[in-house]
Amino acid sequence: MSDPATQLVRAYLHINGYFSATEYPLVEKVHGAAPRSVTDIDLLAIRFGHRTADAMALGDTDRSIVGPVVESVDPVLGCDDQATDMILGEIKQGHAHVNAGARNLNALAATLHRFGCCPAGRATAMARQLVQRGSVNNDAGHRIRMVLFASRGDYAPHGWHLVHLGHVFEFLDHYLRTDGAALSATQLLDPALGWLALLKKCDLKLAPVAAQEKPHDDQTHHGHRASADAETA
Repeated sequence: MSDPATQLVRAYLHINGYFSATEYPLVEKVHGAAPRSVTDIDLLAIRFGHRTADAMALGDTDRSIVGPVVESVDPVLGCDDQATDMILGEIKQGHAHVNAGARNLNALAATLHRFGCCPAGRATAMARQLVQRGSVNNDAGHRIRMVLFASRGDYAPHGWHLVHLGHVFEFLDHYLRTDGAALSATQLLDPALGWLALLKKCDLKLAPVAAQEKPHDDQTHHGHRASADAETA
């Protein structure tokens, strides 16, 4: 079962028109030896370059069919709305950082080749560009990007795109309260969307913690020291 942060990001990308696979395992096979797990890719997602939110009209009637997708991609994602965009995502519940496996050239090359981004002969070179620059275009003109999703911190490797999980929460909550009418007619099986929809039904809203209410180690430390000094005096 995926962790909550992965479920949240998957729902966010779904609403933005992406198809995704999560926790994709990569295994090294060597003749005469047992297979060895190399790493897993937290998230693979692709969005095709056209307006997926347009309703499909049914003949000359006033009926139409539309999926649960926003009219335009969230600009925070940094996606070109008209271009095919593939994301290799690293998802962290805490501070933004990248595991060594996410920079493994062999693992990235295998992933790019497996999902049809490039032929085997180009995979390693494209993987190297991904690690060094954070994005690369394949021969078909599709953009492939490294995106880091995290709760806190502003660090991301050079060229990588960073999206905070707090924004993902706010985006989905806003969507369900303003544009999510289509979802009310369906059975929500997505765990993240299901929980957020339940909050809406209970008339509860997400609210950020005020900055002054957040504990800081340095403030706590100085506060205790000040009290000790006062007692000494």
